[in-house]
Amino acid sequence: MRKEIFKGYFYTILATIAFSNVYVFSKAALNEVSLPLFLFLMCSVGFGINLIILGVKGGFAKLSAVPHKMWWIFPTLGVIEIFTVSTFYASVNAISEPAVTGFLGNLFPLFTTVLGIMFLKERFSPIETAGIFVVFAGALLTSYSGNVTWRDFFIPGVGLVVMNCLGAATSTVIVRAKVSNLTPEILSFNRTFWLLIFFSGWVIIAGTPIIISNRALTNTVFAAILDPVLAILLAYRAYLYIEASRGTIIQSTKGLLIIPVAYFYFGTLPLPHQIGGGIIAMIGVVIIGLGQHALDRRKLRREGEKVMGSLGH
Repeated sequence: MRKEIFKGYFYTILATIAFSNVYVFSKAALNEVSLPLFLFLMCSVGFGINLIILGVKGGFAKLSAVPHKMWWIFPTLGVIEIFTVSTFYASVNAISEPAVTGFLGNLFPLFTTVLGIMFLKERFSPIETAGIFVVFAGALLTSYSGNVTWRDFFIPGVGLVVMNCLGAATSTVIVRAKVSNLTPEILSFNRTFWLLIFFSGWVIIAGTPIIISNRALTNTVFAAILDPVLAILLAYRAYLYIEASRGTIIQSTKGLLIIPVAYFYFGTLPLPHQIGGGIIAMIGVVIIGLGQHALDRRKLRREGEKVMGSLGH
């Protein structure tokens, strides 16, 4: 049991490091190329690598074994991923500091918790309620522009992060509710398949010229290896061994991990109040995770008591 949990934490730490670097490499690429071209090239590389991984892991046989009545899940998740990826990289493009985008990404567990309560009828603890308010307060501080007027209160791009987190949380809730027999390789391949179709169409319709410098191409390839492939597969793999609540706590640190890499690349740092707000939001995520973990433990204990009771009779 401990070995399995260790694997889960190990995969989560690797996924968090990978996600953290996605912000930096994608920001570096987007400083030189347009958003449609970047997304098309990134998803092309990601699709190719995921296709190879799926073939090597025998994923096509597993994919064909999925009941036809479950196939609706693939385009549904595809549409949500198109929305999520578009808003994510649009926010990276709009917000000057990658670490700020990472800090604001801690709204994701907030939305996941709320949607889980609304649609999965999951139990909710007072600890999680406190965590939600702390995350929200931290996000407000991080996104504060320095102006007190409502129109200029938030820095540009905050709305895109909110939409991204809401889309990602929706996808997570659907997978949690409807998917139990799909491997990480199938889910990751499905993601890049629909993304490539959409962003290919975007580039063609927009008439975007395929012109890119070697440096921008290198950063795009690194982003592709990290996001559509490595980070996603590691995150899916982690949840085979540990509860999402445990993984969320570790993933909340990505904003802090971004800071040194972004400083090395761009020579800039977030403002003090943005770092403070990011740390507050991270604490809120930890509180939510602890609340969820406590509920999971109580649920397991009750189930164990039921089993022991039935054996006693």
